[in-house]
Amino acid sequence: MSTSEAILRDAAAAIRRGNFAAAYDTAQSGLEQAPRDPALLGIAAFAALRTGKHTEALGLLRRQVEVVPTDRAARLNLATLLASMGSPEEALALATNHGGHPKIARLAGYLHQQAGDYGNAIPAYETALAQVPEDWESWNNLGNCKATVGDRAGAILAFENAINRAPGGGSPELFLNLAQVLSASEDRDKRLHTAQEAAMRFPRDHAVQVELGLALAAAGNFDLAEETLRAAATMETTFGEARLELGLLYENANRLDELDAHVAECEAIDPRPELNFLKAWSLRRRDRFEEAKVLADLIPPTINPIRTAQLRAEIAERLGETAEAFRQYSLMNQASREAHPAPPGPTFREQTVAATAAMTAPLPPVPRAPDAQSDPVFIVGSPRSGTTLLDTLLTALPEVQVFEEQPMLAQVETAFPGLERESDPARITAARARYFELAEAIQGPASGRRVIDKMPLHLTHMPVIHRLFPEAQVVLVERHPLDAVLSCFMANFTPNHAMRSYTDLEEAARTYDAVFANWRRARELLPLNVHSVRYERMIADLEAEMRPLLEFLGLPWRAEVLDNQTSAKRRGAVRTASYAQIGQPLYARAVGRWERYQAELEPIRPLVQPWIDWLGY
Repeated sequence: MSTSEAILRDAAAAIRRGNFAAAYDTAQSGLEQAPRDPALLGIAAFAALRTGKHTEALGLLRRQVEVVPTDRAARLNLATLLASMGSPEEALALATNHGGHPKIARLAGYLHQQAGDYGNAIPAYETALAQVPEDWESWNNLGNCKATVGDRAGAILAFENAINRAPGGGSPELFLNLAQVLSASEDRDKRLHTAQEAAMRFPRDHAVQVELGLALAAAGNFDLAEETLRAAATMETTFGEARLELGLLYENANRLDELDAHVAECEAIDPRPELNFLKAWSLRRRDRFEEAKVLADLIPPTINPIRTAQLRAEIAERLGETAEAFRQYSLMNQASREAHPAPPGPTFREQTVAATAAMTAPLPPVPRAPDAQSDPVFIVGSPRSGTTLLDTLLTALPEVQVFEEQPMLAQVETAFPGLERESDPARITAARARYFELAEAIQGPASGRRVIDKMPLHLTHMPVIHRLFPEAQVVLVERHPLDAVLSCFMANFTPNHAMRSYTDLEEAARTYDAVFANWRRARELLPLNVHSVRYERMIADLEAEMRPLLEFLGLPWRAEVLDNQTSAKRRGAVRTASYAQIGQPLYARAVGRWERYQAELEPIRPLVQPWIDWLGY
């Protein structure tokens, strides 16, 4: 046995005894004789780390990698130590060339992630997970990376893998990460299921209870949402997230007296500056704009900047401070874009342009069975064109069952891809049946009532709608294109794939152009049964606009259809951005609002002028 081998044996024996200081001294004595012995360098570095000699370990590992640059264990140890000692760039230089080694790839993923380089972090994590699929922490990190770059489907899959592989049923953070992505994806059912599962596993976790309350509200169960958020609020000794969200729940449900009582209760517990947010919202909703402005200016940065900018913008708009309102709406949208990155792949506008180019003449219709449910009525138009006002008015009619932006058609299109060119009558019949099954699951049996499906951007789904429901009646709600684009820009939409288009004024105008180009092409190719309702005419003379509509729908005239306030109270919470306006008496201040913003809208006017002309404004 050589001297080096004997020393290595003695150092290893000291490590097994837990005597790391002796192991370090022994290995160092050997290195005096064989300074480039990789095994001695490795064992000396290990012992140095265990005795807190990080600087010495760093030098030893550098020498080991220099001697044997292909030693991936040494490379991993050196990169890990460099990262822990505050040298991430040097660590990343070593880890990037991981050669498929799962631990080095995992470290590379982490270092890229910390540097904000998600494009390189994602493939590094995927390399590591391909070999070690049980690494739940890497699944979680991968999910965070994919969520950050807007790959929501990939993030959901990664978080689900993290939950399923984590020991002990996972952690609250894993479920909350998944729920956050599902919220951004507007998958209300799956988000609620995730929150309920988390609440069962972690019933005392405050953040989980808040998420359950929000998921219940998103799913339309407002009573249980209120109960859950109030229970979570009792866990807070200060004005925390549950109390904030409970206040916003009251505001969204137009329960302003309860909002004020809640604010008073919170102030008695913890009168902190964040409460100015809820106070200002209440004053803004009560048209006390000057007072609201004073409090809105006092809102601290701890409140979500999207929400704060929206509130300040709405107050400035009502005070006639056009430039300030536009500035605040721009800040709101900028914060929304930063918080919700665009997903990979084509934008909603690009998808719409492609769909328009691919549109062809219809196939012969598939007749519905004599005993089948009547084809629905579809209310469509640009978002913020008055569709919510119209569907609220129609809820007064006992002959109809109104659905406000529910996912029946989207789920059918997912389950039956390519419907617009489907030639198999059996598949068409099955898809129709599935649509009505989904509708019944949401609102119960139609019991002979006509289904009215209000989803503005179904405007771009006419080939599918006509293939499924050739006898469907379509109600197009029109509004001056500049008012529609401006109102979309001013709306704090849930930033799903389509609605993200409206967080930039030019993109909002280009999206309007793409959507109406698609609609015009559908009108040219498809024998659609369409009736137009104009927002401005509804405001000027509601009865004169509603009588022809009810005649078109074959419904008897009922004066109740003119009472939007009673209908709004009866329907309860509204899902759309119009919730604050829909229960007010009809007002004309939003008609021609674009005229006050002509300077701000001038750059995008050429994009929508053709549609101003086409619609006859």
